[in-house]
Amino acid sequence: MPLQKSFNILLEDVDTAENSNFLLLDRTADGVDVGDKLIGVNASASEAKPTGLTEDADGSGDYDKRDVIATDSGWVFKAGTPNSGSDNKSAQPEVLQCIRGLKKSIDVPSAHQISIGNTSDKTKFFPDGDTFSGVASSTLGDITVYCYFNEPVHVTGTPQLQLKQASALGSNFGTIMDINTSVSVFSEGIVAFSLPASTDTQTSNVTNNTLGIKADDLIGLNSGTIQKLNDEAILLESGLATSEQGRLTLDGTDSSSRDLGNLVTHEGGVGMPADLGLAIDSNATMTVS
Repeated sequence: MPLQKSFNILLEDVDTAENSNFLLLDRTADGVDVGDKLIGVNASASEAKPTGLTEDADGSGDYDKRDVIATDSGWVFKAGTPNSGSDNKSAQPEVLQCIRGLKKSIDVPSAHQISIGNTSDKTKFFPDGDTFSGVASSTLGDITVYCYFNEPVHVTGTPQLQLKQASALGSNFGTIMDINTSVSVFSEGIVAFSLPASTDTQTSNVTNNTLGIKADDLIGLNSGTIQKLNDEAILLESGLATSEQGRLTLDGTDSSSRDLGNLVTHEGGVGMPADLGLAIDSNATMTVS
């Protein structure tokens, strides 16, 4: 599986019959050096969740892919899921497939599962054939799409997702969905998008009475970000805090102008941008009555 690109290296394409499936680490003017190769990978295939899990449209399966994320222990079920026999969301997650350092080594975050519901029910309008009442929405989130990334993510700004309409979902619905942070759970890779309050979804305003999300739809960043969440690290340093950048001492005070040792600094944070393509198995549609 691909490693996170945390170092700088020049990778060059090789357009020869012998090496067309590889990227080389170096190349000379006289020809191709085939000594060091980095095997090409398909992130959408290699970074998907374990294939033995179900993708029940209504989210009722005890071993549903939506409940699994990558951690540094491997693929784990989120705490409080039905298969664990406990609804304690603070419990230790169950390790389904032990792969040490999986979250660090996995490629960029990707969303291969979605569900459509509202802010109180993640699957109310999914799968195909479920019906939405079609009235003018009275509150934010009467229609909410939940995107399930395969690992925790860091989100800034206001990313958006475009709801589609018509029988083949071939056109855009008139109102775009903004991210809804109140029902998103970034630590579990869940990024939710909701129609705003008072959006009119009556039958007369929806082409062919059909709304939904296409299998290959893209999340729009809208000047925001969705990124890989790297581990956080705390470093203890000895020496003088003489720089202009303030540091924290172990007692929690600002040490930017004091000569103290054993200083605490902070590093880590976000990593590579997420894959914005949903890449779900099939279109998810609902009927407007």
